[in-house]
Amino acid sequence: MTSLPSAPPAVVDQLLVAADFHLAGSAESRHRLQALLEEARRRGAPLFILGDLFHYWFGRRHLELDMYREELALLRDARDSGVSMYLLPGNRDFLLDTSFSRRTGIWVGGNEIEVTLGDSRVHFSHGDLLCPSDLNYQAMRRLIRWAPMRMLAHQLPSAIVDRIAARLREHSERVVKEKSATVLEPDRAMLLGMFAQGSDVVVCGHFHKFRDESFDSEHGQGRFLILDPFEERGGFLSASVESGWTREFIAP
Repeated sequence: MTSLPSAPPAVVDQLLVAADFHLAGSAESRHRLQALLEEARRRGAPLFILGDLFHYWFGRRHLELDMYREELALLRDARDSGVSMYLLPGNRDFLLDTSFSRRTGIWVGGNEIEVTLGDSRVHFSHGDLLCPSDLNYQAMRRLIRWAPMRMLAHQLPSAIVDRIAARLREHSERVVKEKSATVLEPDRAMLLGMFAQGSDVVVCGHFHKFRDESFDSEHGQGRFLILDPFEERGGFLSASVESGWTREFIAP
């Protein structure tokens, strides 16, 4: 049995980070993924993936389906070539587990990771927990991540899972259009609380719109970065002790 990959290092001197790949089997998305993996290999930098690597992932059977076969091979090949990868599941692929880790060599975590880059404590998350006022979404999130529901998803036939996933996506897209912009914004009080507790930089995906914002108040100060959705233009962030944070894109 293949051993599980190691957890992220506590201290790094450089890294790459991306989110919201939404891989669904297209040649274009595979090209961007391969290019990002090559960048990580060339720079010798660990890659942090902040959720929604896949369009959806409903259990271990996806390891055997053709839908993601080439993508899984790319990830495994990159890991075998020395690329260290650390993944936080998102709202579309929250069922990623140790079976995925054993196949790809990618460490799979929970809701958040914190690493130290130079003098900065960096907090990573997918970002969906930063919207506590979106009560319907948070209730749905708790329900679908409930242990019995997770067990059921692993047991259902693939055809049923595909139909459920499609309907969940349709429902989500329809409901999001009906929600106010305020509900879908990151909660500033939560961010200030994270800075007050020692985080210097908070990075997430999920919101699908790049943001680079500095906070400076009596309640906390720090930098908040929302990643570009990788699926659109191959956007990612690189960071190093020497150069700080840089927004980059995969060349077409």
